[in-house]
Amino acid sequence: MSAQDLPHTALNEVREAIHRPDFRRTIVFGLLALAAPGVVTFLGGVHAAHLGTPLVGERIGSYGAIFCCLVFGLIAVRSTANEVARLVRVGGGLATSGVLRLLITLVGYVVVVMTVVGLLVPLGNLALPVSITGVVVGIAAQQSLSNFFAGIVLLFSRPFSVGDTITLRSGALGGQYDGEVTAITLTFTLLQTEEGPISLPNSGVLAAATGRRKSISVTERT
Repeated sequence: MSAQDLPHTALNEVREAIHRPDFRRTIVFGLLALAAPGVVTFLGGVHAAHLGTPLVGERIGSYGAIFCCLVFGLIAVRSTANEVARLVRVGGGLATSGVLRLLITLVGYVVVVMTVVGLLVPLGNLALPVSITGVVVGIAAQQSLSNFFAGIVLLFSRPFSVGDTITLRSGALGGQYDGEVTAITLTFTLLQTEEGPISLPNSGVLAAATGRRKSISVTERT
């Protein structure tokens, strides 16, 4: 039986089986990366000393643990990005999975690098400026972040997939929309309606009542 002969739901199940993620690699390397800071603290850090005398062995061990934290952390981030992208590719398409992989990689690398820098150099003096900057950026990008996180929820919960014909009912979206889902990006859900294509913000789509409908061919409409 060819892929064309399979029902739509069965075809989705086949795709999910092929692209089912495996986070075992992420868990193993993530736990190793998380254990490294504990080892550094136990050894006294890279500035370990006793009565003013540097503890060479402890310092070398601390540097080794920090290096392991960096390497294992980067591996865990890359593995997470690849597996999440594989999961999202089924419902959101190649473009969305590629963008999400890039975002997870960038955020993960920043977290790992900041952790390593924090183990090497105390970051107490930078805590306040970083916090203020984060609050300002968060307020300025509130709507975009709302659509972004709503897009991630839609891609993972999958109330509908690309190719489904759906109905959306929501006052926030301005009423009811019927159409075929052509794309699910990280900010908008694209529908092909009888009046033409339309882009709906993910936050509104997530809050809307949603239901799949039977596809209607052009001949049936006429």
